[in-house]
Amino acid sequence: MGAQYDVLCYGAISLDVSGRVETPWSAGEHHSASDYRLSPGGDATLVALTLAGLGMRVALAGGPIGDDPPGDYLRDILTSAGIGLYVDTRGKTSISAVAVTPSGERSSITYHEATPVEQIPVPVDLVPRVRYVYADGCYRGNDAVAGAAAKEAGVPALLNLDGPELDAAGLFDAVVASATVARLISPDPLAAAETIRARGAGLAIVTMGERGCICSDGGLLAVPAYRVEAVDTTGAGAAFTAGFLYARLQDFNILDSLRIASAAGAYKCLARGSYRQFDAKALFDFIGSVE
Repeated sequence: MGAQYDVLCYGAISLDVSGRVETPWSAGEHHSASDYRLSPGGDATLVALTLAGLGMRVALAGGPIGDDPPGDYLRDILTSAGIGLYVDTRGKTSISAVAVTPSGERSSITYHEATPVEQIPVPVDLVPRVRYVYADGCYRGNDAVAGAAAKEAGVPALLNLDGPELDAAGLFDAVVASATVARLISPDPLAAAETIRARGAGLAIVTMGERGCICSDGGLLAVPAYRVEAVDTTGAGAAFTAGFLYARLQDFNILDSLRIASAAGAYKCLARGSYRQFDAKALFDFIGSVE
């Protein structure tokens, strides 16, 4: 029997309210944001939506998605994209406020309930029926559950590090860390990648924004960033991850997968909002236009 889904994404689900600000602000100040918009948010959600746009069959777990107006909004978008939902409805849907500067950099705050991890279960029964598992690191207590279920089923899995804790790294075939998280492990990105890999990950990737990414897989791979005038960097990391997963599922080698991932992250930065929908043709047309 074939796989029911190409990828199971597990982790954060939220509704993002994003707007442009002209200057940074400090505590006690009031600022206005223009060009505001609503969009899905949460790393696992953005990875799932991007993969669906690339033609992958995707399941999404985590959340929760509550029985509330933000939850209704998100459910409609996710199901319309063909994403299978395996989420709990207990608790409020998380909402993130995102501020984007003129240079495209963003800061955010997420409002959420302290939902116990047992109310955000990993659908382990589904794992043997997918081709890849992705955990976004948001619910660290359940990362190991997702990784262990994937390892037992012989399904490759990727973990996005949300902090310096590496206890679950050995359960995943690949681990990706942003430069911010990598610095909590080592000030040297390569040393951070090698530390992650030494904890059992087959592949360790550190993303560094406009400086590209590096990968430790027993050797060193370095991929420069695609140069673009960033409009909004929100969701670029999720687009990178989705591009990498898509490429691996299409049997691209590691180096080409990193290039495709970098292109997906850069392409996202050209559009406002947390999520940019694009298909494989648009992505490869973009790669062709900038190489």
